[in-house]
Amino acid sequence: MKGGVWRVVMLGLAVAAAALVFLGVEITQLAADNRTAFTRGLAICGLGLLAVWFVFSRLSRHFRDLDRLSDCLSGARSRVDLEPISGGPGGELARLAEAASLARGGERGLGDGPLGGGPLGGGRADRALRAVLALADDPLLVLDELGHVEQLNPAAARLLAVEEGADIGKSLLRDDLARAMERARGGGAPVTAVLRRIEDGELSARIADLGLSAGAILSFPARGMAHAAGLSGKRTLSLRVAHAAGPLGDEEPLAALPFVALWVATAGVEPDSGPVIAIGTVRLVGSRIFPTVSLALLIDPIDPVPTEATARHGIGTDMVAGERPFAVVWPAIQDALHNCIAVGIGIDSSLAALARSAAQAGIADPALPPSLDLGALAAALDPALAGASPDRLAEAFGVPRHLRNGSQGEGSQGEGPQGEALFQAELAVALLSRLTERGILTQGQARALTAGAGGQISPQVSP
Repeated sequence: MKGGVWRVVMLGLAVAAAALVFLGVEITQLAADNRTAFTRGLAICGLGLLAVWFVFSRLSRHFRDLDRLSDCLSGARSRVDLEPISGGPGGELARLAEAASLARGGERGLGDGPLGGGPLGGGRADRALRAVLALADDPLLVLDELGHVEQLNPAAARLLAVEEGADIGKSLLRDDLARAMERARGGGAPVTAVLRRIEDGELSARIADLGLSAGAILSFPARGMAHAAGLSGKRTLSLRVAHAAGPLGDEEPLAALPFVALWVATAGVEPDSGPVIAIGTVRLVGSRIFPTVSLALLIDPIDPVPTEATARHGIGTDMVAGERPFAVVWPAIQDALHNCIAVGIGIDSSLAALARSAAQAGIADPALPPSLDLGALAAALDPALAGASPDRLAEAFGVPRHLRNGSQGEGSQGEGPQGEALFQAELAVALLSRLTERGILTQGQARALTAGAGGQISPQVSP
């Protein structure tokens, strides 16, 4: 049943037990006249037999678990999953993430996945996901990118007192959840975390990120952190296809809105002209920056980069020569901007530059995101900052200015497009903090503020 190793181990234990019994018989014959030696010898033999029995029981349990693991991996009908397996990359949480991916628009059928049965339509996949949620013993729920509950099982509804469509931020602290999602997204594997409730108390949770703009799955194991050992492996799921962007209405709180800090460099002699040659993005949710969810690209414009353009942003011909053309990198750019509000200094000029390069590359309807100009917000908060340079804004709001494109020496941290985008993200966080202090909490209020202060005025910064 358990193979040759089992037989060898059991034979060794039997020999050890027989040797102890034989030793006990010899002691009774040789030390019969010495009562102290007789008692001590029999006690030693008894302890030896107890040790043999303990080893036998532990090994028996170990080999039974190995049999159950074999059944689990082979798909036997009578299998019972081991606790350490249920949280791993091939376990319950990963299988649920696979089902969520397909239910929300994944291209692959379920024939190779946990639900089986060949390719399924979206409606059937959604029903299958709901069935998996309903049958799970642990509380489980699927969140979208905004932190709204897409689906959950009854156990999760009872535990968190939420329903479908509810904001998870009304039950759990957003900062704890955002940090856990960032770790899961950056590491590419489910993670364990302790999430604080809005009311008193904490919950041990497992979080599996479903990818950019695709949300996450939360599981609250009833057995506490017993599954932590199974969470170290890399996730092997195919990411869920980004679903259609939902409306980001004026009533949405700024603290829950998905933002993308965008920086663009162009190769035109004049500002606001020429093809895009570099782009950097960093994702935010409210004032929480996700530095691991970033994009930094150099793009080959084919023609040499004029010295006037290099003087503006520090990117020259030698840096972009041999890089991919715009048409090839556009899908990655589109994914980074999906279902977000683009923020940056002179953001409309950056989006216009992307639109020009998309048109030149033959890309129809690039579907660029809505925007919120950080320069206009700064001017609305302090009219003296109207038209201020990035360095002036950095000084006014206490934001560190990241190094530019190797100008400060090799190995400089934060340099290049990613450093520029990170500066925009940190400036956005500083501005959101000032808006909160002013009682401006929603997107609509922020736009009304910029409109009332002449929001069309932006710093003279061109890509």
